[in-house]
Amino acid sequence: MYSSVQGIDLRLLHIFVTIAQCKGFSAAQASLNMNQSIISSSMAMLETRLGYRLCDRGRSGFRLTEEGKRILKSALELFSSMDNFVAQVRGLSGKLFGQLSIGLLDSTLTLQDAHIYKTVARFYKRNQDVCLQLSIKSPTELEQDILNGQLHAAIAYTSHRLVGLKYINLFTEKVSIYCGKDHPLFNRARVSTQDILQAKWVKRGYLMPSNLVPLALPDDNMTASAHQMEGVALMILAGTHLGYLPEHYAKTWEEKGEMRVLNPQTLSYEAQHCLIFHQTRPRNEALDAFIDDVLTEHKVTHPTRHTAHK
Repeated sequence: MYSSVQGIDLRLLHIFVTIAQCKGFSAAQASLNMNQSIISSSMAMLETRLGYRLCDRGRSGFRLTEEGKRILKSALELFSSMDNFVAQVRGLSGKLFGQLSIGLLDSTLTLQDAHIYKTVARFYKRNQDVCLQLSIKSPTELEQDILNGQLHAAIAYTSHRLVGLKYINLFTEKVSIYCGKDHPLFNRARVSTQDILQAKWVKRGYLMPSNLVPLALPDDNMTASAHQMEGVALMILAGTHLGYLPEHYAKTWEEKGEMRVLNPQTLSYEAQHCLIFHQTRPRNEALDAFIDDVLTEHKVTHPTRHTAHK
């Protein structure tokens, strides 16, 4: 059992966290700049020091053991606390330091009410030496990454509220059904809901918010999927599938006559985008500053600050 944490322990824990985040030894080689034999021996050393296995690896693939999941959570909290400590100490000079990991959704640059790049510009005008890391992921992945400590905050739409996370409404976007010019419904004067239900659909790689989407689509008609907005647009432009797209994103193709929106009065929905961060985890000064800048650029009143970071 540990009585103290040594430098070698931190190095081994860092290797383990990287392996877990990359979901495998091979995938972690590039991030760690190590060959697989060194990674394997490092993991064996850490497991020996701890006295139990952290992960199973073999023909069945890579997975964390229950002990590994707990150590990962604790290690992420440890590294976050260390980063916060360094940032707080260095921040006594009045300058912001540290690293900020921020999550975003794809294809928000063309949304008029989303002032994310203006937020970044405002943040970099501060007296700071902060490394800003941006990740583009699905809403569910962003929420989970905040909960497990891999992200400090995210801007994403959501139809629910997870326990432990703080959500602040920023802006909305209208999402509608589109078909391409080569689709059989494109030139039809009137398109019924039944026509739409019988068509083939491309779905996002993550589930659409079922309590917002005004149409229950048959699973049998979901014959294609895409994890990014561009993939959905590609399938629509091919004329083979219908799909949901934000109106601001589809506008260019719609104006060129390459896409058509279907029944927006009844089948469109509004997606609420929020600033999301952990409800109780201590925050450093850099994250507080970024949150301030997000809310300022979106003209949102700052709620009462959590005092855990003081």
